[in-house]
Amino acid sequence: SNNYKKNMIRNYFYLVVGVLCLLSAVTHEMNGFTTLFPALSNTNIDAESKVTFNYLWHIIATENVVMGIALVLIALRKNDNAGKYIAQFVMALLAVRWASIAFSTLTSDGGNLTKILPESIIIWILILLLWLGTRRKEKK
Repeated sequence: SNNYKKNMIRNYFYLVVGVLCLLSAVTHEMNGFTTLFPALSNTNIDAESKVTFNYLWHIIATENVVMGIALVLIALRKNDNAGKYIAQFVMALLAVRWASIAFSTLTSDGGNLTKILPESIIIWILILLLWLGTRRKEKK
């Protein structure tokens, strides 16, 4: 029975990133409810813009949930091409997300990339962990 448990998790890299994606979805939502949404209600921006901010905020959280669930599920599977493709897809999504954050930051007032250093480090660590997960060979 102990041997069965050991073999349940096939790829710890995917598992770690999956759990981090799920955690970030939760913290992202909590952040929205504690800071962003109250701040928006105190501004003079029109109702339509508020709705747009709201759904964009929730889209990021739900994307993180979907990525997290997908990665946790492939962490439990035998290493196969499907899992590798899902991991590569998530890597691409994270890289594009980072690029859009970096581009937005560079083109905004001040354009100071040090402002996004924490997110940048986290995103690139996740990408590295996923890459290591795709390189991992199944033990025979």
